[in-house]
Amino acid sequence: MSDVSSTAPTMNKQFIRAAVLVAILAGSVVSTNRTSLGAGDNNYRHELTLLHMLAFSSWFGCSVWVSFVAGLVMFKNLPRHTFGRLQAKLFPAYFLFSAIMIGIAMVTSSALGWGLQSLGCIMATILINLVYFEPETTRVMFERHKVERRLGTGHEVGILKPQDPEKANDPELKKLSKQFGMLHGFSTLFNLGALGVGCYWINFCTQQMISTG
Repeated sequence: MSDVSSTAPTMNKQFIRAAVLVAILAGSVVSTNRTSLGAGDNNYRHELTLLHMLAFSSWFGCSVWVSFVAGLVMFKNLPRHTFGRLQAKLFPAYFLFSAIMIGIAMVTSSALGWGLQSLGCIMATILINLVYFEPETTRVMFERHKVERRLGTGHEVGILKPQDPEKANDPELKKLSKQFGMLHGFSTLFNLGALGVGCYWINFCTQQMISTG
């Protein structure tokens, strides 16, 4: 079996890859002909719009991937407890990344005069998930894992609960599963709500770019 350690991602490699992308982006900005942008307050409108779209689209694309692709693929291919432990590491990073990207989008939107109401709604849902629903859902999930280990389950792939009816109907497991389902449901609802507002914002940004193009 070949050694994959040389190709595994490391912080240094990630920084190098990011630096390459930043360099390409900076070169693109420098080489862009901005004579049509005018003077005065429009001097940095190109850069602000570019930074806004990069930040917002990074959040939106990441959210779509996490919500509709990554989670489903992992759930269908990993033992339930392994999947849960991975999600417990993934989601804090996901919500933190989302908060940073939307924060940048809010700053640039304000500078462009595009308003903050829609982005503020998105930020609110992200912070609610980051501060409360994610840690609380994870806490309940690990409590449920303890009960499932006692019952000798949790190794199943692609199913939400034990297939053995006796294990599935354990009172403590049923209580924790209900609590987990409620928390996870609200977290998902907030996340989908943010994506819904994001769809509106994409349309708004498109209108702004067309009207100033």
